[in-house]
Amino acid sequence: MIPAHEDPEPLLHEVKDGILWLTLNRPHARNAMNHTLRGQLMNRLAVDAADSSVRAVVIQGSATSFCAGGDIKEMGGEPAVVARKLREGRAIVESISALPKPVIAGVRGYASGAGFSIALACDMIVADESAVFQSVFVHRGLIPDLGGTYWLARQVGLYRAKEIIFSGREVDAQEAAELGFVTRLWSRDAFPAELQSLASKLAEGPTIAYGLAKRLLNRTFETDMSTALELEALGQSVTSASHDHRDSIEAFLNKRPVTFHGR
Repeated sequence: MIPAHEDPEPLLHEVKDGILWLTLNRPHARNAMNHTLRGQLMNRLAVDAADSSVRAVVIQGSATSFCAGGDIKEMGGEPAVVARKLREGRAIVESISALPKPVIAGVRGYASGAGFSIALACDMIVADESAVFQSVFVHRGLIPDLGGTYWLARQVGLYRAKEIIFSGREVDAQEAAELGFVTRLWSRDAFPAELQSLASKLAEGPTIAYGLAKRLLNRTFETDMSTALELEALGQSVTSASHDHRDSIEAFLNKRPVTFHGR
């Protein structure tokens, strides 16, 4: 028998119909990140998500929480241990940001601390009405990490981000939707089916176009208009030569639905 404090499978993973489902699975700790979970998530994002058969990724939590942040049992260690945790966390959010395909955070319950940062790094955050977001770091005498300051300020504005981070207060699902960082808000009962539907639509879309648009959008605040136009032209030259673009033109001319193959 596995002791209650150990995790038989801290990260569940499944590829089905072009979607990689990654489920944080430490329900006794509200899916808090420990060394094992960070390592497994790093690996799945670096290897499985990069497979050409995967065309969309969903990160979600098991049971009733998305992720409660870093496991407090691993906090307060030696500087070398802290540095290792930050390197692992950085690898996770950089993989999400750089992955040339859509990544969805499916949030139920708490997304706190590093869990909030990981959700913000995704391309979309969808949630049910139980979702609660919290930059809890201030309550531990810490600052946000894993890109929390980067993504939150870009989404809600500098001064609103400061208020959320300095106060460490809870942001419920409705407010998160009003602030714009939750893009779809569903009831608890509707959430599983709606998440599946959204992920399926993205997995059936033009993956190359998604990836290039994501790359440009993630850089938009650091890019002037002239550079943006140049990058759009380069991206358009790539997508114009893709099978998906040619197939979409043929489908339009023949008045039939287009089927994208992600190439």
